[in-house]
Amino acid sequence: MFMANVSKGVTRIYSRNIKPGHEQQYDDWLRRYLTYERQARGYLGTTVIVPGGTNSNLRYIIHHFANSDSLDEWERSEQAIKMLEEVNNYSTRHYETATGLETWFTVPDLHAVAAPPKWKMAVIVFAAAFAISTSARYLLNHYLESTSLFISNVVYTAILVLLLTYLAMPALSRLLRKWLYSKKENEYA
Repeated sequence: MFMANVSKGVTRIYSRNIKPGHEQQYDDWLRRYLTYERQARGYLGTTVIVPGGTNSNLRYIIHHFANSDSLDEWERSEQAIKMLEEVNNYSTRHYETATGLETWFTVPDLHAVAAPPKWKMAVIVFAAAFAISTSARYLLNHYLESTSLFISNVVYTAILVLLLTYLAMPALSRLLRKWLYSKKENEYA
């Protein structure tokens, strides 16, 4: 589940894998669910996305409500709870996991179809890590040269990780977003 505040209201995203052989029951359930949901206070709309065309068993359901109180009220309602218990007969929750560096390349307000190519991520991470580690060693070597190798490595690694995570990667992702998310490479992802 993902929840975001948008300029008008709140959006919550659920994703489900339809169990093989239960596609029709799931579709019937979804129609009934949406009929009830449309009557909820603060309801603004629902978008259903079927990635990969109609043969996909994955569904993304994007709910839009006027505010989080209205959405929470709907989700705690007897009807919604009953419907959500029923859907477990036809589908399972779908979880997505980011496998690594792509989470560093999330740019606010950019609706990218896919993560940037791995080679582009590697180039940016290498450049940022090189600049940070070289600068840290240049600035701190005088102070850390008399300490043990273990202590100096802990200090340099901490500096590298913190500056990559909180400074370099967010800034570089915004600065280089046109190159990272070029249309040619992402339009068929």
